[in-house]
Parts: sequence; C-alpha cells; structure tokens
Amino acid sequence: MQTDAPNPRLEEIDNLLRQLALADERIRERHEALAETVQMLTSDVQQDAENIRALARNSQILHDSIKALETIALSHEQRIDRIEGQ
Repeated sequence: MQTDAPNPRLEEIDNLLRQLALADERIRERHEALAETVQMLTSDVQQDAENIRALARNSQILHDSIKALETIALSHEQRIDRIEGQ
C-alpha cells in the first residue's frame, strides 16, 4: 500500500541536507574571506620587510657618513692642535 502522504523521516533528512548545504556555503565563504585576508597580510608583511631592509640600508649609510665626519673632525682638531702648538 503506497500513500501520497509525506514521509516525516524523508522530510527531516531533506531538511538536514538543506541545512548542511547552507552551512557548507557559509564555510566556503568564510574560507574565501580568510584566504583573502591571508593574502593581504602576506603582502603587508612583504612590504614591511622591504621597508625594513631599506631602513637598514639607510641607517648603515647614515652610520658610515657620521663615522666619516668624525674622522674629518678629528683630523681637523689634530691640525688645529698642531698649528696652535707651533
């Protein structure tokens, strides 16, 4: 005997499958958002690393320039001392 009445168990299973499909879609959307965030963070970190390398280079140049000026100043000081000592 076959009835046309809806089977509550089949409806429940169908409802659960719809919920799972919706949950799966939300998970995919969140995964995509996380992937985009990771890409942006990676880009930011790479840019920060590049900026830090440039800062380190500029700091070394500045350090070398200061050392050169120190050498010149000491040389001038010694010269002045020699001239004043004569």
